[in-house]
Amino acid sequence: MAFRRLIIIIYCCVVGLVLSQDESTRGPQSPIDQVFAPPPPSGCRAGFTVRKAETRNLLRRQKLRFQDVLTNTGGWSQSSSDFRAPCSGVYYFSFHAVSVQRGDFTLALMKNNVYQVTAYGSDDDYQQGSNSALLVLRRGDRVHLELQDGKIYEHPFNEAYTTFSGFLVERF
Repeated sequence: MAFRRLIIIIYCCVVGLVLSQDESTRGPQSPIDQVFAPPPPSGCRAGFTVRKAETRNLLRRQKLRFQDVLTNTGGWSQSSSDFRAPCSGVYYFSFHAVSVQRGDFTLALMKNNVYQVTAYGSDDDYQQGSNSALLVLRRGDRVHLELQDGKIYEHPFNEAYTTFSGFLVERF
């Protein structure tokens, strides 16, 4: 561990000397700050979590709509109930739902109306189904959840059993 610190300190000193020779490339004051500084902001913010699916009159092959937005740092549209990528990059999505009692459901993650992955729940009692995916999206691509078959259960009052989340992992 001490050897690793020594290497980092030597590296920082060398970087500091090189940068101090050229006034036009000066960065943060300390060479250590130059090595450990966070990357510059990308200008693209994207992340959301929505909950509590609207289950009344929900039909097969229909886009899921959500009642509550817990977080939306960019990309989620409550009116269209989908995520629209604000920039090109790699995004992570996860979703969860519960089947109705003595029933089942198949819920699909859709990218530009094309199936990606499925969550399935079935049993004699309420069962949970979930899935996740890492997707490459281009700016403007849309992602949503679609009920493929069956029915999902949502608590009639305050609790929420269906969630959908996504966020930008890496921009390119």
